[in-house]
Formats: sequence, structure tokens, C-alpha cells
Amino acid sequence: MRVLAEAPPRVWMAISGTLGPATIHPVRRGLKDRVEAGVSILFLDLRELLLTDAADRYGLRTLFAVGPPVHFHLVGAPAEIRDCVGTDPRFTLHSRLDSAWERWVKD
Repeated sequence: MRVLAEAPPRVWMAISGTLGPATIHPVRRGLKDRVEAGVSILFLDLRELLLTDAADRYGLRTLFAVGPPVHFHLVGAPAEIRDCVGTDPRFTLHSRLDSAWERWVKD
């Protein structure tokens, strides 16, 4: 996880590497720490994120259980994550980086 930009109450982070049973908890903890520090809007660049086959079994949804009220902007989320968040109003899915950036600039 790398912080790319901060403009409270927003933060833009890139999450890359492999997400599986051993890494879901540390990533969730990192997101939760940001929320506890006052962040309420998380832009997450997931374009370089790979999921293990076991990731779904260990609850991808728990990855985003970081406390209300938080809004997530997910950039390039893998299909498994897109399916997991479904129509949850806390999530905005961006297939392209430029649409997420336009939203960041407007907020």
C-alpha cells in the first residue's frame, strides 16, 4: 500500500501485489488506520492488485469493513471485488484512472 495523495478528508492509495488470506488483514488494518485518523473518502487504485484463488473464501468484503461513514472509489478493481461490492452505495467503481482523477479534483 502506498499513499499517492492526501487532501483531508480524502486519501488516494495504490494497493498492489497479491491479495490472499495472509494479506487481507494487513491491508484492512492499513485502511482502518486511515479511517481512524479521520479519512472518510478512500480512492484505491487496484489496477496492480492480484487475487489468489483463496481470497474470496476469506471474505473480500471484510477488506472494506473499516467503519462508517466511508466512501470508496475503486480504480481498476478486479472482477471479484466488483462482484463483492455489488450495488453498495458506499462504492464508486472507476474502470479508468482519468474518471477517478476527475472526481478527486471535484471533491
